[in-house]
Amino acid sequence: MSKENFLSRLEDEDSSAGIEGLSQNKTMYVDQFTSEVTFDNRGLAMKEVEEDGQKRGVYPKNLKDTFDYFKPKVEIDFTADGGETKKEVLNFKEMKDFEINNGKGNLVTNSPFLSDLRTKKENCENVQKTIEKNARLRDILKDPEGRSDLKALLESLLEELNQVK
Repeated sequence: MSKENFLSRLEDEDSSAGIEGLSQNKTMYVDQFTSEVTFDNRGLAMKEVEEDGQKRGVYPKNLKDTFDYFKPKVEIDFTADGGETKKEVLNFKEMKDFEINNGKGNLVTNSPFLSDLRTKKENCENVQKTIEKNARLRDILKDPEGRSDLKALLESLLEELNQVK
């Protein structure tokens, strides 16, 4: 049988028996995360090695080999609240490094910028929960004069904390 499989240009008899098609409820994201790639004459990515004065191609056999050889990474520019740009390089060593998992995945954990955003989000959620649970605080925030008094109090506490540093 001579038909291409969905992942490569290899004919079926040459392809790995372990490759299965994606189920209908899955999404495959394809992007180039490295620029140092060598391709063979069939268009397959390979590592070129020299043995006994001869060059030959070595193909990754599994995901670990693929990540170890290609060392995928992407340089990304994040825009912070003030509009300044923060450059970061995201490195991927395993499939879990692409996971977000509501801010608890490796993609967020491995990025200082995204980790900082997650912390700010969690702090805002904690303040919101406190306001929702505290009737007295809700009443103060509803009243414009009470809100400005609370703001002044918090600013003075912040100034005092900054002086202690």
